[in-house]
Amino acid sequence: MRPSPLNKAKNKDCKVCRRIRQFLILAAALLVLMWAQPGWRLPPGFDYTTLVGDLFLWAFLALFAFKAWQHYKDRDR
Repeated sequence: MRPSPLNKAKNKDCKVCRRIRQFLILAAALLVLMWAQPGWRLPPGFDYTTLVGDLFLWAFLALFAFKAWQHYKDRDR
């Protein structure tokens, strides 16, 4: 008989569980920052929406290239 996946005393946390927990912690921190409404002001002269969009684009492309490299490296074994 297999142990229940709900019994975490015997099972280690899986990668997905840790990822979900990290996401929830980050989301909670962002919600606290939004609720606190700090008086930070960004320096003028930059288009911050474009800057953040470009940052996400480059992060996606870097992650995609890294995963493709891992796939091809593991495939050759």
